[in-house]
Amino acid sequence: MKRANPAQLRQAIELANKMVKLGILFVCVPVVDEADHLNLATQATERLERMALIAEAAEQRT
Repeated sequence: MKRANPAQLRQAIELANKMVKLGILFVCVPVVDEADHLNLATQATERLERMALIAEAAEQRT
């Protein structure tokens, strides 16, 4: 297992804290390698974008 460097860990903690403050439920998932990290980060971005679209649509209905 390759250990993450301190900068990567700080970024992960900051992102987790931001999601907690926003009330976004998330799952902590270990990363296998850099390619896996990129894939998971892309999935997370896509999910957040989808959540934003859902929230915008809900606001327009009210």
